[in-house]
Amino acid sequence: AQNSIGMNVNFSFNQNIGLSTGLEFDFESFKYRVSAVDKIYYHYVDSKIIKKEDLSANPTAKLYNLQERKQKATYVSIPTMLLFRTNMIGDFRYYGKFGARTSFVVSNTINDKGFNITGDSLAGLPVASENSNMKAKGDMFFLRSTIGLAAGAEWNFTGNTSLFAELGFYYGLTPVHFGEAVTGEDKERDMTMFQRINGENDYLTFSAKQKQIVLKIGILF
Repeated sequence: AQNSIGMNVNFSFNQNIGLSTGLEFDFESFKYRVSAVDKIYYHYVDSKIIKKEDLSANPTAKLYNLQERKQKATYVSIPTMLLFRTNMIGDFRYYGKFGARTSFVVSNTINDKGFNITGDSLAGLPVASENSNMKAKGDMFFLRSTIGLAAGAEWNFTGNTSLFAELGFYYGLTPVHFGEAVTGEDKERDMTMFQRINGENDYLTFSAKQKQIVLKIGILF
């Protein structure tokens, strides 16, 4: 789910072709559920989820069995799109856009449902618990790039002021989570979640690439 607020600026090359850019704030949420047959764990201290490379430096970290996660993120986005507009048809004008949106993560919080494992052992007694407002540094990929198409209409209802409505489809080129973007020996370094396989911690990350349908409504001055 996503909600956005921001400002767009249109630069005209001529009456029908231009460039649309601006600054937008996207408020997004992601939901993940772990199936009953999978056992996914992580270690944490207070509200900090511990990365693999930091685990040895946190010997008092608690063990958590994850069942469900809701992750909220705030992005700053910069659209860069070619704009194609018709001439005015009465009080209306129609347009299409093609281009990219580049986004940067500025905040990220996690709310988990699952079980604390007493004794920090996979064989320990599970106690139902919710971990709220958790932080996992490095979990989300700091950059998001999407390409998309959009179409819309402007209604000039007074003077130089217009109301517009726009519908667009955007395809994500980059993954949501950092672990999907890393390869080689360092792939697991910043991961926090793991499964226990053959007595070893097998680290993993959620997989997500975004496809979005975006509806925009606003006023042009």
